[in-house]
Amino acid sequence: MFHVKHSIVNTTLSTNQVSYIEKLIEKNAQALDVYSEQLLWWNKKINLVSRDVSRETAEEHIAHSLLIASVDEFKKAESIIDTGTGGGLPGIPLAICNPKKSFVLNDIVTKKIMAVKQMVLKVKCGNVITNTGSISDLTISPGSVVVTKHAFKLYELWDLIGTKPWDSLIFLKGASEAADEIRNIDKPLKMTIYHLDEVLNSSFYSGKAIVVLSRNNEKL
Repeated sequence: MFHVKHSIVNTTLSTNQVSYIEKLIEKNAQALDVYSEQLLWWNKKINLVSRDVSRETAEEHIAHSLLIASVDEFKKAESIIDTGTGGGLPGIPLAICNPKKSFVLNDIVTKKIMAVKQMVLKVKCGNVITNTGSISDLTISPGSVVVTKHAFKLYELWDLIGTKPWDSLIFLKGASEAADEIRNIDKPLKMTIYHLDEVLNSSFYSGKAIVVLSRNNEKL
């Protein structure tokens, strides 16, 4: 355990941010529906989410993923890397709704990336490339934002890419987990925790958060 002074901000999404995501979903409903169908189809063959996931739950996962698009660090980024993408979450929904940004979807499991490639083709996402292997081996361009959904502990991802020139790391994970995990990082960071259950009433979001990590010496 390290005794490093991190800057930690606890907040929530504004009603404007939630409204922005609702409009994104409405605007891209057709492509998101195709992705949801593909995710369910592939999930029966490869365990991408959970074996018994329903259509409703798949749609919750997609909406959850898209909440990342409401934070400023994501909005200003041109290049996004989704690591531990699994079945394309959060990367494919974000790519569908943000066609002007470029996305790399990364996972260490070859069969998951094979499924992701096929889903990307079905939803016609020309702004996505895929990568199989450890995120530690991937070239990260300056200013890139790395996103991940329940795939890494904060310190695990930091240990893999902490020295690379990313702008921010954005996690979808439990708020209490994040507060514990940052204690294992030995460099001072700024962490913003957006508590989702304070603005979204669904039990799906209980305890969940968007967690943004950035270096303390960067202007946000």
